[in-house]
Amino acid sequence: MKLEEKIIEILKEDFICDNCLGRFFSELLSGFSNKERGRILRNYLAFLLDSGEKIDVDTSNFYGIKFRNIKLEIREPEKCKICGNFFEKEIDELAKKIVEELKGIEFQTFLIGSIPRDEMLNEEEKLQEKVGIEFSETIKSEINRELGKRVEKLSGKIFSLQNPDITIIVNLKTGKIKKEIRSLYIYGKYKKLVRGIPQSKWVCPSCRGKGCVKCKGTGKLYPTSVQEEIEKPLLKATKAKKSAFHGCIAAGTQVFLNDSSISIEKLEKNWKNYEVMTFNIKRGYITTSKIADFIKLSSREVGLKTYEVTTRETGRKIIATADHQFLTPKGMIPLIKIRVGEKIAVYPIEPSIYHEKKEKIIVSEKDILNTIKRLGKKLVFKTNVNKILRELKERNLLPLSNLNEKILILARILGFLFGDGTVKLLHRGDVGLEFYGNLANLKEIRKDLQKLKYNSYIRKNEKIFSIITDYYGKQKLIKRKHSNYRLVNNSKSLWLLLVTLGAPIGNKTIKNVEIPKWIKESDVEIKKEFLASLLGTEIDKPRIDKRSGKNFSTPRFSINKLENLLDNGIKFIRDLASLLNEFGIKTLKPRLIPYTTRKDGKKTIKICLDFSNKLENLLNLFGKVGFKYAKEKEILARYAYEYLLMKKHFIESRKKIYKIALKLRDGGLTPIEIFRKINTKFVKYKNLAMWLSPKNRNKSFSNIKVTNDFPDFEEWLTNATKNLKNGLVWETVDCMEEIEIPYVYDITTKSLNHTFFANGILVSNSGREDIDARCLDYRPFVIELIKPLKRKINLKEMEKKINKSKKVKVKLLGFANRELVVKIKSEKSEKTYQAEVEFEKEIDKEKMKELKKLEGQAILQKTPTRVLHRRSDKVRKRVVKKISWKLIGRKKCIFKIRAQSGLYIKELISGDQGRTNPSISELISNKPKKIKLDVIKIHKVKR
Repeated sequence: MKLEEKIIEILKEDFICDNCLGRFFSELLSGFSNKERGRILRNYLAFLLDSGEKIDVDTSNFYGIKFRNIKLEIREPEKCKICGNFFEKEIDELAKKIVEELKGIEFQTFLIGSIPRDEMLNEEEKLQEKVGIEFSETIKSEINRELGKRVEKLSGKIFSLQNPDITIIVNLKTGKIKKEIRSLYIYGKYKKLVRGIPQSKWVCPSCRGKGCVKCKGTGKLYPTSVQEEIEKPLLKATKAKKSAFHGCIAAGTQVFLNDSSISIEKLEKNWKNYEVMTFNIKRGYITTSKIADFIKLSSREVGLKTYEVTTRETGRKIIATADHQFLTPKGMIPLIKIRVGEKIAVYPIEPSIYHEKKEKIIVSEKDILNTIKRLGKKLVFKTNVNKILRELKERNLLPLSNLNEKILILARILGFLFGDGTVKLLHRGDVGLEFYGNLANLKEIRKDLQKLKYNSYIRKNEKIFSIITDYYGKQKLIKRKHSNYRLVNNSKSLWLLLVTLGAPIGNKTIKNVEIPKWIKESDVEIKKEFLASLLGTEIDKPRIDKRSGKNFSTPRFSINKLENLLDNGIKFIRDLASLLNEFGIKTLKPRLIPYTTRKDGKKTIKICLDFSNKLENLLNLFGKVGFKYAKEKEILARYAYEYLLMKKHFIESRKKIYKIALKLRDGGLTPIEIFRKINTKFVKYKNLAMWLSPKNRNKSFSNIKVTNDFPDFEEWLTNATKNLKNGLVWETVDCMEEIEIPYVYDITTKSLNHTFFANGILVSNSGREDIDARCLDYRPFVIELIKPLKRKINLKEMEKKINKSKKVKVKLLGFANRELVVKIKSEKSEKTYQAEVEFEKEIDKEKMKELKKLEGQAILQKTPTRVLHRRSDKVRKRVVKKISWKLIGRKKCIFKIRAQSGLYIKELISGDQGRTNPSISELISNKPKKIKLDVIKIHKVKR
């Protein structure tokens, strides 16, 4: 279709304004606005009319123009068919309204987003279907840009795509304007001067902050906290809605990225280059987000307690600070408030581990030119090749390397085209891409195409049923496999790129098709995306065997081929099996099934690839690869993977118990004695007795399975997914153990979700807990002020106001950035405590001299009884570095104790009923009645 033909097609039925006309050709005439571009095109057509050219177009569209050879009744247009005169009559008023809405908000940079009216999108799609989208942009993009220009002019602020202070979302359907204000972060150091208050705000778990009998209507478990004392003047000065303190996780924790996972400490150097997976708790959807900030802290210097959490169902582990928040059925809760037996949210997936790669060019300009040359006369493009190359370069798609962030999207799209897609090349040289499926899945593909800066549109197919003739000549009526929708893209540049990447042109059943060589030789992340998309189109969804309720049916993948192309089909299947094998996924020998008779009389064969349904194989299929562009299958795969992980953990635990039982039997214990000693939920006594019976002495029991009372899949799924969406499940906290680590890390996402997945567990930023003792030495903190209306505040003045508090003192307040926060480093730390102790009886001065024996001595501490409900019972070895004391009465004494981090000081004094050895109580033969504890110094210690 020639340029003038496209203009005529747009204008011939109804009036289209200059903005909307120009938008269809926005990639032409660089440097002009769409309005200017539309006026030029309208004038171009007017020149043709005036020269006597016969053109089928309503000349009333050319308002305000007099033609020499045409009698034209001049009239002003009533309404643009697409935008309804939005750009002429509404946009300026809307810009003024936005500026009015922003009054009272302090900001320097902003970003505009919009939700256009349905009729705008529908009319635009109709015309795009007629004339294509080769040169066009979306009406949404133009609204955002033009509104941004006007708001920038009216407000004097800067329109910015990078980390804006405020994002404005305009809903043209409702007329509402939504403001998303970026948080403000402030760094400082604090002292806690009183006991009995936590470091961060503790919301009442019973009423979730609403107020109830338990919290006496306050909505909180404690009247105040360090966070609240610090936030009061800051919230007032910035007019922020609320604040949050930030907690951290340990090095080695795998953070889920979009396509893989990476240890959080490895993000430090290039954290701006990554996108992490995040979860919107309110709406229940998973998305990705850039990282706004990366934080590294010395856990010892800032006095953070860290715990290793282990889950019951799968043995999943994570190490995090006590204040770090986890999603529970009650909402986001600090780790310190979560008890053994309570639930936390998990996203069950096994992403590949991210690794550094060497750059390798996959598609060059020469490759594109070779594709055009190879197709020859079949490819009659009506636009020049240089234009196509320029389009690809402008979209950062040429040259295309394995390090290009868009390569994963292209791998996914390519995989889908090998399944439920068509690469069209018509006789007249027109090209196009079509994707078939249900509406939700096609919208996901459309989002990916938009990330590549290509537009597409979705159409509903009219034909619902088809009549096919089977291999033996019998006809039958078949309902369409998919939900009757197709996604269409007509871009020549994208078509050429995908064909160069190996996308098969035309009907794959009647042509030779091969998996591209570059896919076979690519990085694991690229292979995974290609496979997940291809499997999503053709494989069965995960199905449970209804007879057992615990086992999954054999998955099956299939393609159809003409009989004379059977060898090609089998080769394709074998290449696919080889790729799957790299992920540890085993397949069976391909099966051939006579399938259909085509209208031309040729017969087709269905080639089936069955997957082994062994436990480990299905774990690899559902966990390591999974499905893309197939939402229902993808979510079911997450659930299946979690259920299979549970089975694996259960079976492996039983095998370990069997080995332990054999050793105990060889040591002379009876089965009942062994059962009582092991005390486990994984094995019943009758199973243990059977294993240890003389007749089974030589059996290995390598085929140990789950017990009959192991939950069926459907039964488990109902409870495990209650109030969760999109593949997340609940796991149970089985153990919480205090553990020492040198550094802790945290990230802040640019999205407003403020969540990320750490070792598959959903976590959020939070604050540190410290209730039992005062802290009389300064500890660093970062406070997030959420939705601040003011950003410029006097921090010196804030220090003075905060320090009027009798509970908290602060210093060195500053606006936080990565460089400032990362300075808070120390390899090691020890603490000096002051303990005021009242004993039950009079203190023996001579016995007090025995306490000097504690210096330099290893203290053996079993887990204190006060925390046994959430930590494993184990012995820890810690050292007292220095101890001194001063008697202040016959029964009172003040101790100063410098100790290795992790030593429980209260238990060092009391002995904890013999669980700490030696102890002060034991050495002086006197039990404490009251202990008041303070941290008075945090020491930096070199390695």
